[in-house]
Parts: sequence; structure tokens; C-alpha cells
Amino acid sequence: MKKVALLLVLVLLFGPLPAPPAFAGERITASTPLSGSTRARLNNIQRAADAIDGARVGYGEAFSFNDLVGPRTSRYGYESAINGRGVKVIGGGVAQVASTIYLALKQLDGIEYEEKKTYGNRFNGKYVEHSRDAILVDYDNVDFRFINEQGGFDIELWIERDRLYCALNLRGKGRALSSASFETGGNRAARINIALAADSITDTALYPGDEFSFNELVGPRTSKYGYVAALNGRGAQVTGGGVAQVASAVWMAVKNLKCVRVLEKSTYGAKYNQDYVQSASDAILTDYVADIDFRFRYTGDGMMSIYAYVEGRELVCDIYESFE
Repeated sequence: MKKVALLLVLVLLFGPLPAPPAFAGERITASTPLSGSTRARLNNIQRAADAIDGARVGYGEAFSFNDLVGPRTSRYGYESAINGRGVKVIGGGVAQVASTIYLALKQLDGIEYEEKKTYGNRFNGKYVEHSRDAILVDYDNVDFRFINEQGGFDIELWIERDRLYCALNLRGKGRALSSASFETGGNRAARINIALAADSITDTALYPGDEFSFNELVGPRTSKYGYVAALNGRGAQVTGGGVAQVASAVWMAVKNLKCVRVLEKSTYGAKYNQDYVQSASDAILTDYVADIDFRFRYTGDGMMSIYAYVEGRELVCDIYESFE
């Protein structure tokens, strides 16, 4: 997987920067057809999808369709349209959004449904093959609720080519300990380096007593491994410039955790002249050749999982902890 990602970066080096892969884990998708939907029904589906799109559901957290979507009334822009049993109601079509989410959730283990009702034999729509997948929701009476025991994920919803799509981006298993993020500094070259380093870090698992070493995980920052010349934290043009931003993101995610003991940490200090972090004390300095590393030990009793990834211009580090 990492070799493929490296080849893609090299091939596209002189073209537009490709959209980054979902480094944090698997991407689960499902879709339902919208063909034959009226303008009013599409309006209702789009409004409900927009209300949920981007929602993050952490480990152990509850999801409520009604809480996120809210009332389906004309006051909130909903219109009269046919629902899943063929009745024209204000907000008709919204249940298709819940059904599409459910089709994606069915592919995961660890989802505990607190409330899930279907149209049953009253379903006469065509957007799902089986009535058992036609989720029924009603703001006043019927919700679609679940507890996430799978691990953290976020929900994407969008319409494309007469279909409604749902994607679940898995963020990690276990309970979320912390997260840090900031807008990446530098140009396209720096973002290539950042994506390569993040890909080397992501999905790292630490057990009690295990040590995290940035240099060991990322390795040499040379052109042989796809790194290019870019500005580093003090404004110097070096091969692999920008990689220290990934170390900074990991540091910001772990610095307040009681289950982490820092073994080695250097910062740019007064030489820091960039703006990807606000304080120079968070601008971690790493150098593979000079043996300047960022290291810490996991002192907890379970398993720590580290996920580093890029979304658009944002660099994110998520930390999870799980127990047998």
C-alpha cells in the first residue's frame, strides 16, 4: 500500500497535487438510487444529507438521526413529497438518507442499535431492495439511533449522478484519547512531504512499554523515497521540508496524555519562522541525518493507535486507546 502511494506521488509530482488517501483507515460506502424523485423530494433529501454530512461519531458515542436533522417542516425549508410508503408528507424522502446510512453501517461490526424501525410491509419505494433496509424516521415519534462500539468514524453524504452516497471514514478502534489538527504550512512540495510522512506514521500501534520513534517510522527524507525540496520550520529549503509538521501534530495530540512519557523532544525555538503552529514550543524539530528524533513511550495498559492524515489543507493526528 505504501509503495503504491509513493509511486503515485512520484508520478504526479509535476502535476496537480492528488487528493490524499484516507490514511486513517478503511472507507465504507453505500448508495441508493434517486431516479424518479421529484424536485421537492430531492430538496428534502439534500437538506437532511447536509445536516448529517461531516458528523463524527466517536467510540462509545450515540448517533441520533433526529437530533442532527431536526424538524422536517416548511419553516426549515422542507417540502411536501412522497415518503417510503407512498404518502405525500412534508419532508417526504428524508428516510432515504437514514436508509443509506444504515446500508453503510451494516458493513461494520460493533454498531448497537438503540432505536431502528422499518417501513415493513408498508414500504412501496424502490430505493432499497428489501423493506428491512427501509428505515422509518419521524421527528416526533420515531428515531434512528445507535451506539458506536466499532471505533471512531465520520459520515459523508453526497448526491452524484442520480444516487445518494454515504461513506464512513474509519478513524480508529478504541476510545478516542485526543486529536490535534492545523492547516499545513508550505506549498505543494511541502504537502507531498507531509503526506508521505503521515502515511508512514498512520496506523501505528503501541503496547505497554512500546516506544514511538518518529525517525524510525518515517525513515530517511531523501529523493529516493519520494521526498522533495521544500521549506522547513525555520524557512530553509531542504529535501523533506515540512516533515516536522507531522511530528508537531503527533506531539500536540499526545502532550497532555498521562499514558505518554516523552523521551526525546527538540523544537525549532527562536529559529521557528513559520505559522503552522502558534507557539514555537509546539514546532517539533526532527533530523534523520543529525539523529534528532521525537520519541515517547506508551505507559498505558492497553493499545495506543496513532492515525496521521491530511484532509484538504488540514493535517490531523488522532489518538485512540483500546483494551482486550
